[in-house]
Amino acid sequence: MRMEKETMDKDIMEILTPVLGQELAAAIIEHRSRTLKKPLTAYAARIQVKEYLKTGNPVDAAEMQILRGWRAIKSDWYFNEKAREAGSDNANTGRRTLVDAARDFLSGDDHSGDAFGLSGFRRH
Repeated sequence: MRMEKETMDKDIMEILTPVLGQELAAAIIEHRSRTLKKPLTAYAARIQVKEYLKTGNPVDAAEMQILRGWRAIKSDWYFNEKAREAGSDNANTGRRTLVDAARDFLSGDDHSGDAFGLSGFRRH
């Protein structure tokens, strides 16, 4: 039984490593077997690799899977999470900040006609 598991893990490593690298591949196997108590099969690993690749960032997708405690990841779950993360970042920037104003000024988008919002000081 022990020998069979080692052979299976070796097969799964050979499937995952070219896409994820050795350390992350081992982490995915450990995540599935120890954390979730649902060991990965070689067949499931091949399916999972396809989903990792569909994301365009397989390492980030595999890390998301581990961090979220997911048994697997589908590319649309990955993109939904990324969109949700981006949305929560943008939710905090509803008001204009000094950095926004400075960026606009430096890019010439202030449209005030003068350098500091004071009449008579023209930008050269």
